[in-house]
Amino acid sequence: MLNVVRRMPRYALVTGMLFVVLILAYSTIYVIEKPGGIADWGLSKAMGLTETLRIPLERTSEEAIRQFRGSFNEDKYKVIFRKHVHEGVLQFSKRLQDHSGTDLKVEIAKKSWLGWKWASGGGYSIGADKMDTSSDTALSYMMMPIRLEKPRGTFLLFGEIGDTSITHIVVKGDKAGAREYEAEIVKTDEGYIVWYIVLPASVSVPFELQAYTNQNDLRATLMITNERENGSIGRSSIH
Repeated sequence: MLNVVRRMPRYALVTGMLFVVLILAYSTIYVIEKPGGIADWGLSKAMGLTETLRIPLERTSEEAIRQFRGSFNEDKYKVIFRKHVHEGVLQFSKRLQDHSGTDLKVEIAKKSWLGWKWASGGGYSIGADKMDTSSDTALSYMMMPIRLEKPRGTFLLFGEIGDTSITHIVVKGDKAGAREYEAEIVKTDEGYIVWYIVLPASVSVPFELQAYTNQNDLRATLMITNERENGSIGRSSIH
């Protein structure tokens, strides 16, 4: 057998070895990324689940989220905005039915070697007035893990704006010299105003969330003390 290998043309030997390497690489990636595989086991463990999720692999981020959440998600929510961030996609949704209070939901899909997979998601529903110009609420907010590979340990801080005089939102750490992070603010086709910030692992609670007008007047502020927190900030909540 060894003599046969030695007599093979060099290009055939290199091609054969490359083919074997590719097969082994694909097999390894498949074991990691397949539904119920190592990646799903790790995510399930991080979420505190006793059983391993089987997260589908799909060709698009939209289909990955749809297949994981099922028809219930489509029946209850309407997608209002999508944004590519790092190696993933943020998908913002609002409830379809008319109801009191304000709500917002974000699903996160990530790109793997074999396709798109759901990575994490969450949302909030806050009773009281709807998020519009007549509301006493300046903005709503939620913080949650984003669970994307790069950068590791990131968090997503997001919400909806009710006070249209607010034009920029920032996060300021409580330590001297801490970096300031500014939110992306988007007005959707449906008229909703959503905002979000992707925070790296280096930013830890507590930190201050501040909302300003275009005249740079502080409109609302709140100290965030929990990595899994949501709520609303009133127009007069300036300390």
